[in-house]
Amino acid sequence: MEVCFDLIIPEVLTNEGSLLSEELIGWGDEQFSQDPPKYKGIGSVTFTRRPIPEHITRYLPKDLDVSDWIYLSLEQEALGAWEDAINRGDGVMAEVPLKQFLSQLLKKLDNWAIVFELNCDQIDEVYRLSSSGLLRKIEETLNWNNDPEGFIAWYKSN
Repeated sequence: MEVCFDLIIPEVLTNEGSLLSEELIGWGDEQFSQDPPKYKGIGSVTFTRRPIPEHITRYLPKDLDVSDWIYLSLEQEALGAWEDAINRGDGVMAEVPLKQFLSQLLKKLDNWAIVFELNCDQIDEVYRLSSSGLLRKIEETLNWNNDPEGFIAWYKSN
């Protein structure tokens, strides 16, 4: 199953000491950002920063202001490892790097949105979910025994 999995989060979480660190390129004694910038999370969890696609903003609730947030697209290997752990028993679910990363990251955020876009062009539903509800929803959707569903999940504390 091809999925575009993206985070929409406040930019403040890419600062030093956060769960996301920018992958820099060294040239001599200097370090430079990549173009587009890439961010590393836990294990195989890597994201590329992109502009928020216009079609995605149409699905977000009006009171969730994402104008100064960043849009991070997941590299596919991390989602594939989670899918394999669910369907092939290739690992202990608690040890899946993307699941660990999301669990830790979302606890630190008052507001967030996650895009789970089937075939990179299919969004069937928009859900307001807690972080634990999001993790359950991802696992349901990655399970080959269930019908796949593209969705956007979001959370706002107030």
